[in-house]
Formats: sequence, C-alpha cells, structure tokens
Amino acid sequence: MLINPVVELVGEERAFGWEGCLSIPDMRAAVPRATRVRYRGVDCDGNVIAREVSGFHARIVQHEYDHLDGILYTMRMTDFRYFGFTDELNKANGAQA
Repeated sequence: MLINPVVELVGEERAFGWEGCLSIPDMRAAVPRATRVRYRGVDCDGNVIAREVSGFHARIVQHEYDHLDGILYTMRMTDFRYFGFTDELNKANGAQA
C-alpha cells in the first residue's frame, strides 16, 4: 500500500501493452504507457517509499495511479482497433491479449 503517491514519468519512451481492469470486466485494450516511472509515498507505518521502476511494474503503477484521478485505461487508448472482449481478441490473435 502506498499513501499519498506521487508518480513521475521518466523519459519520453512509450510502449503499447495490453491492459484490462476489474472496472471493465472481460475487456482488453492496447494502451500506451511510459516505460519508466518514479514513484514515492509512505506506507502504513509512515515509512517513505521511493522507487524507479520499468516495464510491467511501471505500467501497473500508472494504471493504478490513474484510478486515483478517476481515469480508466480506455481513456488512455489511442487506437480503438485494439479494444475488445478478451475472448474475441484471443480468437483473432490466436493468443492471449
């Protein structure tokens, strides 16, 4: 748990990755995200947490941080061709989206 988080995007590099969310069950979309982020906040005991992360960890931090501002991953999409029901995307791609 991170209390009062602050997230900072590191660099200009962005990558598309498949995301889903319990807020929109059974759907997936390709969403662009920063590949590196810094975040800081405090834990339940008041200890400061500060990290710089990349890849999947960076994607998850951004996804969850968006929820604090009422943003869902669908609001970050740039190409609606890469949005759909998980089952249909799996059939179309022959792999899990």
